[in-house]
Amino acid sequence: MALLPVNPEAGGGERDNPARTVVGGGRVRIIAPLAWTAGLLGLSRAAACVRVAPVLGVLRGPLGLLLLALAAALALVPALPRPRRIAPSPGLLFGAAWALLLVVGLSYTLRLRVSGDEPHYLLMAQSLWREHDLDLRDNHAREDWREYTPGPITPHYGAPRADGRPYPAHSPGLALLLAPLYALGGRPLCVIALTLAAAGLSLEMWKAARRLTSDDDEAALLAWTLALVPPVAFYAFEIYTEVPASLALAVSLRLLLSGPGAAGAVGAALLASALPWLHLKMIPAALALALVALVRLRGPARIAFLAVAAAMGAGFLLYYRAIFGVASPLAIYGGLPRDAGGSPVRALAGLFLDRSFGLLPYAPVFLIAMAGLGRLVRLRAWEPLLVGAAVIAPVLPWRMWWGGQCPPARFLVPLVPVLALALAARVAVSRTGLARWRWPLVGLAIAAAIGMTIRPGALLLLNRGDRPTRLWAALSGERPIGTYLPSLVSASSDEWRVALVWLAALALLLGLDVAARRRERIDRLFRGLGLPIVLLLVVGMAVDTWARRTPPENTKAVTPDEPPE
Repeated sequence: MALLPVNPEAGGGERDNPARTVVGGGRVRIIAPLAWTAGLLGLSRAAACVRVAPVLGVLRGPLGLLLLALAAALALVPALPRPRRIAPSPGLLFGAAWALLLVVGLSYTLRLRVSGDEPHYLLMAQSLWREHDLDLRDNHAREDWREYTPGPITPHYGAPRADGRPYPAHSPGLALLLAPLYALGGRPLCVIALTLAAAGLSLEMWKAARRLTSDDDEAALLAWTLALVPPVAFYAFEIYTEVPASLALAVSLRLLLSGPGAAGAVGAALLASALPWLHLKMIPAALALALVALVRLRGPARIAFLAVAAAMGAGFLLYYRAIFGVASPLAIYGGLPRDAGGSPVRALAGLFLDRSFGLLPYAPVFLIAMAGLGRLVRLRAWEPLLVGAAVIAPVLPWRMWWGGQCPPARFLVPLVPVLALALAARVAVSRTGLARWRWPLVGLAIAAAIGMTIRPGALLLLNRGDRPTRLWAALSGERPIGTYLPSLVSASSDEWRVALVWLAALALLLGLDVAARRRERIDRLFRGLGLPIVLLLVVGMAVDTWARRTPPENTKAVTPDEPPE
């Protein structure tokens, strides 16, 4: 992978260094966020203004207070002494990430029962450890699931085996990993292991970003933080395959790009071959890693990778032949699944914009990563781009692209290592434009992760289909916030128009970001809260006057103690 050229102006220069601002400009920078926010909150209290712009009504609630807190933080930061830049050690980064994820994860999971697919993975782990099989009929009969939920749970079975017995609809890889852990420490030990994997993923993204950006410490640190924000932060303690798959993908890709010897190639092959065992949707990603190995490796390293990958692939197919009588992973669905007939356009828009399951509503810092994808193309970093495309491709035609009852952006978790590289590349080339928002956006995403998990009983973390989104209901004032975000699970024409408004706003921001790197006048727009506030107001007014022509039925508040499935 090509490296970014060292840019002496990337982290300095008058445009990028607030410390060089004149005193008068510094006073304006301190006052401006508070002035914008005070003016906006004042308008939201004026009935005449709310009649003209109903979107102002969302600020008559907790969201208004959050905006005020953000403005105060932005006003305070320029007045503080600039900290000395340090390059943290890998051990410190790993320990810090694990400590935060462990505290949040255990605090959440010890106070809330399992939900979604979690009990099914745990039941498979119990059966593997105790009976050494995946015949779950006796486990259901004994109600083994009462160890982690009062239940009952409905069995998730796929196509029957060749001998007619039922078989779980979920891949066995995660259950195999968790079986000894569950035997030793139950669900809490499984959660601890997943937080360790997420901390390891944070370190992998830091290492990859340093290599890509020629050791840009800040860009690498930003990549590291993406394990502490949604969606990785949520799946660091939920019993799903997403974080282990992300870690295996990230390590395998790093090994392949580091010019490994035969031993490193074997490790990369084992990790890539493990992906289909975790989830069948990761088969294209495993094949993409194999293609990277074919192109990048030479001599004994290439032979070692291909030999191990071929042996693992043969074992994978033989496993399905032994279970179903057909050497195809699709046998678990009885052939091509009916759920593979969804709309790729709706899935792609929903994965990033949906108010319940989209990435950007919960972690807008990934907007900077989207701005960096073009930079990866210009750097000819085709390897992460190919792997990222392979991760997302099988999700797009999937009818349930949202993932069922689960936290947001479930199927985008394995894409985060690639998005981390894109974010690092964008920040390393220039601190102008969207890159000026990097730390406030990271702070907002971390606050969202903590806020959605601090009260497990409120179920802010879990969403189901196109039902009301608990988080937005909790933050709403007189006007529901969900009115202004699209729900694309079963999208109506209104929801598509709301999505189009947001797509136009995002396209405008990305265009301004490109222009800001060349024109200081455009770059000034990204300083402070003026641009985001005006843009959000325009989006809200466009939704009210054009997009949402009928009152939404699923944005009202929901009962906080509604039990998960």
